[in-house]
Amino acid sequence: MLVHVCCAPDLLTTLFHVKDVHFHFYNPNIHPPAEYKRRRDAVEIVAKAFELDVEFEDPSMEDVKEWFSQVRGYERLGEGSTRCERCIEFVLKRTAQMARESGEEVFSTTLLASPRKDLEMVRRIGEKIARGYGLIFFFENFRKKGAYQAGVRLSKELEIYRQNYCGCVFSFLERKAKRNAQANPLAHGM
Repeated sequence: MLVHVCCAPDLLTTLFHVKDVHFHFYNPNIHPPAEYKRRRDAVEIVAKAFELDVEFEDPSMEDVKEWFSQVRGYERLGEGSTRCERCIEFVLKRTAQMARESGEEVFSTTLLASPRKDLEMVRRIGEKIARGYGLIFFFENFRKKGAYQAGVRLSKELEIYRQNYCGCVFSFLERKAKRNAQANPLAHGM
């Protein structure tokens, strides 16, 4: 099985549910470049600590442009919207391509460990892509059975970087606006 990796914290949580799989770190959605580097470095630390088979595919400028074209028109919809659906579809299509090229019959994603993701949305997208590629999308709630809490504890013990937004520039700006509104409620009409 090939598993798409979005970030180190979700990878740690996923490890409580899958063993002996191959991982694929591919995230042209993560912005800015310094954030991408922090997340990639964190996944490298986890991969080394647990001796994981992780392929790191740094996106080309074309990949980044294509990602932006996929979410164009949906920038202001917010987390969990069509923008996220299109982003998830983009990275899972690449994972399915990689799975097929490497002879894997099954693929999945660590997004299934994220408490901020709609699991049914991820399932629907994954199964649609799987049908198109003649593959199987492995769906499991990776947060269950205390795995999410254990993953958080483990990431703190290992001092793994824990991001505070999904990854794209739009989620970064939404998070920043929310923090500003909380810090200064009167300036935002509250």
